[in-house]
This record gives sequence, structure tokens and C-alpha cells, in this order.
Amino acid sequence: MTPTLREVLAQKAQRLQRAVQRARAERAATDDFAHDFTHQDAALLNVQRACEQAIDMANLIVAEARLGAPEGARAAFQALARHGWIDAALAAELGRMVAFRNVLVHEYQDLDPEIARAVIDRELDTLLRFAGLVLQRALDTPTEPS
Repeated sequence: MTPTLREVLAQKAQRLQRAVQRARAERAATDDFAHDFTHQDAALLNVQRACEQAIDMANLIVAEARLGAPEGARAAFQALARHGWIDAALAAELGRMVAFRNVLVHEYQDLDPEIARAVIDRELDTLLRFAGLVLQRALDTPTEPS
């Protein structure tokens, strides 16, 4: 049996939450995050995973609800905002998280550890908020978006 949109979103939300928890645990495991590359690498890998789960959730909703064909992750979040899944401010915050994820993937060696620390400490709540909102919206929707 094929899982429903709700079930897939719930699985992705759980993975996102777990990645955020792991990123924060790795960040908290050292007093010298800027120079402790083992904990830094583990934390940032989990930040990347959390971002990718949010991107996957957005793309899944966009596809299932037939909201268009976005050209990239930021556009998927913007489409969700245009169609009432999230607000424009959250879409903009998620766009900044996509930019940070792109730095992790493509320019990792140039990453400022203080920025990484700030993202882990404060900005990951954006991903958690997104996951909670879209999961609640999917649960509140009587039928699957089509």
C-alpha cells in the first residue's frame, strides 16, 4: 500500500526533528565548537539533513497539490506561501536556510564557525516550525490535496 501524503510528511518531519536534535547535541558536546572539527562536522551534517528534509517536504506538497513546477527549493517554499501552506515571512526564512545549506554543500571549507553556531542555536527552529505547520495543515485537510 502506498503511504499517504500525511504519512510521508510525518516521516519526514520526524527525520527533520531528529536531525535538529543531533545537530544541537553535537554543538553542545564541545566548548570549542570553532576548533572541534569532529563535532562541527557531525553537527553540520545534521543541519544539512534537516534542511534537505524540509526541502523534500516542500517539493512533495508542491507536487501533490499541483502548485506548479518550482525552479529550486526557495521557489518551492514561495509556492507554499502563495497557496497558504505557510506565510511569506516563513518562506523567506526558509530561503535563507536553503542558502546556508548550499554553503554547507558547496563551500564547506569557507564556512565561518560562528555563523554555523548561530544557525544551530537559533535558526533551526525555522525548520521545526515549518515541519509542524505543514504537518498540521496536512492533518487538518479532510482529503489529500490534488
